[in-house]
Amino acid sequence: MPYRTTALRRFALALMAAWIGVLMSACAGLVGPRTYTFSEADLTRLIERQFPFDKRMLEVLDVRVDTPRVHLLPQQNRVATELDVRASERLFGRSLQGSLALDYALRYDESDQSVKLSDVRVQRLDIAGLAQPLAARLAPLLAEQLLNDLPIHRFKPEQVQAAAALGLKPGKVTVTDRGVEVALGVNP
Repeated sequence: MPYRTTALRRFALALMAAWIGVLMSACAGLVGPRTYTFSEADLTRLIERQFPFDKRMLEVLDVRVDTPRVHLLPQQNRVATELDVRASERLFGRSLQGSLALDYALRYDESDQSVKLSDVRVQRLDIAGLAQPLAARLAPLLAEQLLNDLPIHRFKPEQVQAAAALGLKPGKVTVTDRGVEVALGVNP
């Protein structure tokens, strides 16, 4: 009889351990991943939606920026983008073409629930026919006016509400080899 009781207890404990394991797995599935990830291709599509971008600068140039080419820089926690630039001089009607290379960080803005470009840095502005000193002054102005704080993704209200229901909210944005990850942290 003691053997049966011990065997029965062991069986009950094993069954209970298995049941707890199933429950824990189910709970983990409900919480889901603690990050929201955009692949490099996803990020490229999000950024492409913002272009072409037209801007009059210094009242003498009409500038069009388009065709973004995106590359992740996980070691620096930044994203690099090269853009085609076309400018038309309003005074002389001359057309200029070239490219703008820049990199930037990404941040989550809770006020409008979006991921935005931040700390935009111009690496290079090459425009054939544009004097290099003017290009050096124009490049940061162009990048700051056009791209700093540019929202590239807005979370849908239902996404934010679903995360909040689990006690989570979007937060830190990190560039990794897999893509851009928005951490879902504990909602205080």
